[in-house]
Amino acid sequence: MIILLTTTRKWTSRKNRSLPKVTSMRALMLLAFALASILSCSAYNILVFLPTPNWSHYIQVEPIFLALARRGHNMTVVSPYAPKEEAPHFQHILLTLDGHRKKTPITPRQWVDWTVENKVFPIDFWKNRADANIPLMLESTVFQDLIHNDNKFDLVFMEPFFGQEAQIVLGHLLKAPVIVYSSFGHDPDILRYMGALNAVAYLEQWQLGYAGLTSLFERMENALAQYKIMLYNEYWYYPHHDDLLASYLPGPLPRITDMLRNISLFLLTGNLAVNGAKLYPPNVVEISGQHFKEPEPLDKDLNTIINNAKDGVIYFSFGSILKASALREEAIDMYMSVFKELKQTILWKADSLNSSSYDIPKNVYTRDWFDQKSVLAHPNCVLFLTHGGVSSLMEAIHYAVPIVGMSFFGDQPSNLAHAEHYGYGLHVPFRDLTQDSLRSAIRAVLEDKRFKENISKASKVFNDKPMSSLDTAIYWIEYVIRHEGAHHLKPLTVQMPWYQLFLLDVIGVYSAMFIIFSYFIMKIIVSLLKKCILRTKSLKEKTI
Repeated sequence: MIILLTTTRKWTSRKNRSLPKVTSMRALMLLAFALASILSCSAYNILVFLPTPNWSHYIQVEPIFLALARRGHNMTVVSPYAPKEEAPHFQHILLTLDGHRKKTPITPRQWVDWTVENKVFPIDFWKNRADANIPLMLESTVFQDLIHNDNKFDLVFMEPFFGQEAQIVLGHLLKAPVIVYSSFGHDPDILRYMGALNAVAYLEQWQLGYAGLTSLFERMENALAQYKIMLYNEYWYYPHHDDLLASYLPGPLPRITDMLRNISLFLLTGNLAVNGAKLYPPNVVEISGQHFKEPEPLDKDLNTIINNAKDGVIYFSFGSILKASALREEAIDMYMSVFKELKQTILWKADSLNSSSYDIPKNVYTRDWFDQKSVLAHPNCVLFLTHGGVSSLMEAIHYAVPIVGMSFFGDQPSNLAHAEHYGYGLHVPFRDLTQDSLRSAIRAVLEDKRFKENISKASKVFNDKPMSSLDTAIYWIEYVIRHEGAHHLKPLTVQMPWYQLFLLDVIGVYSAMFIIFSYFIMKIIVSLLKKCILRTKSLKEKTI
């Protein structure tokens, strides 16, 4: 119904077009039909459980919850982020699970230094995070009230595959279908429980930073990384948290792996222009850009700066997690030195940076915050220097601004590897960044028109959808509720053990049969050879 409303609004707001009365009546009828459908839509009770403080994740899905509330659904949202304004049918409950940060306190600079030294997270990274957070969740009054106050929910929405897989127990305790979200797309366990683990053959483990067709060595590294994670989680991490749940909750409880197999739908951040085509089963839906809003007008000073930049503006930001103040002085001096040589004007989101401590070139303007989408949307923005977070990458594609990416951790290497693969950016990992490599990358993207042409094509692909990602998410959330979990969407591979999925049992049986058959053939051959030898010997003895 949202589509009908949007279509009607766009049609009636077009300028320089005289609408006949029949068309106006038709538009009014469509609008009335849409409103009637919305009013007659069943109101569902939906629980959103996202208590981990990850603003860059939450900001992508908050518009979905607000849109569902506007459709009359009763939304109970548990998160660290209260809504900026009250909305009907929207109840927010504050809960922040940041035990991992308190257990192992680390400064932003130490975190940047750690990512430089470590290409991938240790295999126990997510388990250690969960060890600190899951007990806090189970002990919280919010969790206890949810499971003991006779709450009835038609659906639970969560993001368990971020070191919080034990949260899946909420769906079991509340007897409600579960939709999970992933802001970074796929990972080994998401592939495992959506029923597409064999996609490891062509989908990279995102920390490795591969894209496109890979070499044998890269495929070997990718397979080892993904299977190692999958086996560690299934046979060590999850059983440990099965015991943890059992110590807090009355049983018997299903195993975490069984509850993960019961997930109804996966909403993954992804788009053909961002990370290519994938062979996902029907229980997986990709969404992208559902949190985009119209750019706000630039303030007077910034508007003057951008418009007066005769060679264009370069926007530089490391997103909401990485602050410029976390960088070492050598890195900041390197950026200043390169920027000083450029003809373009640089807008640097240098949050918390003590600008007075540095010799800032005349063409560099620093602020703690810029409205990123408004800067990227300006036609005079010619380049985006980014860490490669998926939201930043999607905004760059949406507004067709070429990129130079400097990845630190997580999905950033994969995002930027795809940007380079599709020809709309260059990737220089921060750990490998030098003054020369930064200068060369910036000049290459600015001087080669193909980068702008390729991202303009990618922008068209990104935005060409049969319906918006917001409407897509709403449709599938309501679909799962209407069909009581929609388990018919799941392929049989969800329930198959990993060794069956890769035909290891079949290969094992055929291998055993081949070995046994070969053994008997060899026995027969040896027996025949012995007889031949004995006959030859007897003939020789007779002739003598």
